[in-house]
Amino acid sequence: MLDSTASGHACARFLCEVWQTEPDRPPLAGDVVKAMADAGSYVAGAFDEADGDARLLGACVGLWGPPGRPGMHSHIAGVHVGARGRDVGYALKLDQRAHALEHGVDRITWTFDPLVARNAHFNLHKLGGTADTYLPDYYGPLSDGLNAADESDRLMLRWDLRDERVVAACDEDDEPTPTPASAGPTRRTLLDIDGDRPVTRQAGEGTVLVAIPPDIDLLRARQPSAARDWRLALRDTLGNLLADGARLVDFDRAACAYVLTRGEGR
Repeated sequence: MLDSTASGHACARFLCEVWQTEPDRPPLAGDVVKAMADAGSYVAGAFDEADGDARLLGACVGLWGPPGRPGMHSHIAGVHVGARGRDVGYALKLDQRAHALEHGVDRITWTFDPLVARNAHFNLHKLGGTADTYLPDYYGPLSDGLNAADESDRLMLRWDLRDERVVAACDEDDEPTPTPASAGPTRRTLLDIDGDRPVTRQAGEGTVLVAIPPDIDLLRARQPSAARDWRLALRDTLGNLLADGARLVDFDRAACAYVLTRGEGR
C-alpha cells in the first residue's frame, strides 16, 4: 500500500507521467493520496525491484462507497507505458479485488474511455466486467496529454467480484472465454470503420458489433478531426444502444469491437 507521505507524492509524480501532465497539475495530488490512504481508501502500487531500486510501474486508488451500500469505486488506475503487456494492471486489479472481498465488498465500479481499445478489452474481456451506462462528457474538459482536449465520455464499468465469469477471469491459469453471444457466428456490424472514419450500418436485432479505432491515441495525434468523429459516432451508437436496453457482453479484440445483444438476442 502507498500509505506514506513519500509514497503518496511518488504516486502523484507517476500519475503525471502516465497522463502526460505538468508536474504541478497531477491527476491526483500527493497530499490527497496520503489523506485517502490514511482514511482507509485503497491506495496501492506495483513495483519493479529487478534492478534493486524499486520503481513504480502501476498505481490504483479506490474509494469506499456510502454507508449502507457496500462497494468500492476505483477512481484512478494507471500503468507505465513501458510496462504494458506485463500484466501489471491485472495484478493490481487482482489485489484490489482481494482487498474488497476481505472487507465484505463484492462490487467495484470504475469508468473508462470507450474509445480506448486496450482498456475495453482489459475491462470487459480479461476481467469479465460489464457496463450498461454510457456517460457523455462525464468529467468535463480534461487538459492532460492523453485526452488531448477531447470530451470525456466514459462507460461505467461494474465488476461483480463473485460473479462466475469474474471468478474465472481472476484465475491466472485460465484464459478468459467469450460469452456465448460474443462467440456466435451470426453477428452484424452497426458501427464500422472505413479508413480512419466511422460509418454506420443497418444491423437489425440479435448480436451486433460496434467497432472502434485500434489506437485512438495515435488517431488523436495524427487526425484530430477523425478522432472527434469517432467520439460523436460512438456516443450516438453505443450510448443509444445501452439506453435502449441492449446488453454489452464482451469486447472482441480481433474485430476491435464491442459485442452487444439486443431484441431477440437478449
